[in-house]
Amino acid sequence: MITDPIVDEVRAIRDSIAKEHDYDIDSIFESFRRLRGAGERSAVPPAVRQSPDEHESASAEGAVEQDGVAETAARHR
Repeated sequence: MITDPIVDEVRAIRDSIAKEHDYDIDSIFESFRRLRGAGERSAVPPAVRQSPDEHESASAEGAVEQDGVAETAARHR
């Protein structure tokens, strides 16, 4: 059987994390929640989907585009 070193590494990390928490899934998820909350970056909400008509009107209103993404999501919150 062929082994993949990346899969082996991921499994070893997974097992290490599980051992640290005595294989308690609630403890593992709580740890991940703390890590997620301690990060410097904020979570980015999913993009707001627009119908073609909404996209046209947002462009007509002069929506600012940055890196090819219209910044109209804030208007729809």
